[in-house]
Amino acid sequence: MSGYIVGIDIGSSKVCAALGKCDRHGELQILGITSVICNGLKKGIVVDIDSTSEAIKNCITQLERMADIQINSAYISIPGGICELTNSTGIIAISSEDREIKINDIDRVHKAAKVIPISSEKQIIGIIPEHYTVDGYTNVKDPLGMSGIRLEVDAKIIISQSTVINNLCKSVNKAGIKVEGIVLQPAAVSQVVLKREERLMGTALIDIGAETIDIAVYKGENLVHTTMIPLGGNSITNDIAICLKVPYSSAEKLKVKHNCTIKNNPGIKEKIKVSDSYNHEIEVDGTILFEVIQARLEELLVLIKKALIKSGLYEDISGVVMIGGGLSLFTNICDLSMEILNKPVRIGKPEFTGADNPVYSVVCGIVKDRAENVKDLNLNNNHEKVAQINKQSINEEAYDSDEDEKQVGFITKIKDFFTDFF
Repeated sequence: MSGYIVGIDIGSSKVCAALGKCDRHGELQILGITSVICNGLKKGIVVDIDSTSEAIKNCITQLERMADIQINSAYISIPGGICELTNSTGIIAISSEDREIKINDIDRVHKAAKVIPISSEKQIIGIIPEHYTVDGYTNVKDPLGMSGIRLEVDAKIIISQSTVINNLCKSVNKAGIKVEGIVLQPAAVSQVVLKREERLMGTALIDIGAETIDIAVYKGENLVHTTMIPLGGNSITNDIAICLKVPYSSAEKLKVKHNCTIKNNPGIKEKIKVSDSYNHEIEVDGTILFEVIQARLEELLVLIKKALIKSGLYEDISGVVMIGGGLSLFTNICDLSMEILNKPVRIGKPEFTGADNPVYSVVCGIVKDRAENVKDLNLNNNHEKVAQINKQSINEEAYDSDEDEKQVGFITKIKDFFTDFF
């Protein structure tokens, strides 16, 4: 698997996996992507390890067939709504003789920032650097290669329940896959669906899944808030099943096929055919179906607006970007969302060939996040190699200069000897 990066997004309704690799120009290419149904999670938390691991195994098997390689390790993600973000600061002294900041110095300052008191049932799963300070000069985004004596970092530490993380990792390990690392979903997704201007101006990233809605707010290029609403696309399916008295599976098919509201669907059919629990074809009222869909959509959007207002960041948000397989796939959902949220709304999706679907935003974000880290590491290694070569060249020149001086000194002594002699 040399050079390949595998990401797995484990959701409440499905597992998505993607395989990526950087080409010779350093650009990430998604070589394969797939998804399978998963019923082992509730509200983003594993409740059935066997079911989850089986879904992961099936998903990876499909990906292996697509890419014709064997996969034995992958990176996974964790929703921001079940994590805590804690502010922290790390300070170190630069260790190298030339005072140049290297990748190991950045790793050290990150580790220093992680030294914070947490309860025994929680664990630190990652760090999000906001900005660095080099010898008192603040707002440094990337200190790599700079010179200094002291390096500081202001960062957010990602903390989650140990039980949640352990069960998620066990599900992956049971599928025969080693967990290489854990990525925070909002941080990963922002790299593939948000533009730099959106992160600077203030944007709400709304990930609408089957059972949860994860909300992340970016401001000044930094992740400043995360929260979760314990409702999602499945609530619409439940309402359809109850109101129309049809099986859940049939209600899901109705939702997917007729995924629009009354306002955006002037040609509503009076009767829509669907199968009941005994595989008999029945007719349901089309008007009631769309009224149920619109009522639940409006309720979910109102809850999103209330969550943004509660965060205290509603006025700072210049726009909203929606992803996921829930509300984002509804026809003309942006119009309804703008009407309720009073903000510009667009659907975010990765710009990769074969993966340009909001459903794949998280898994593509995982691969993108890891690819950027690998690229930075390779760049640093190349930089250090060039520095070593330059240093070696300087030493060789100094050695040659010393040899020349020695030769000149020897000839001068012989000349002086003969001059004195004659």
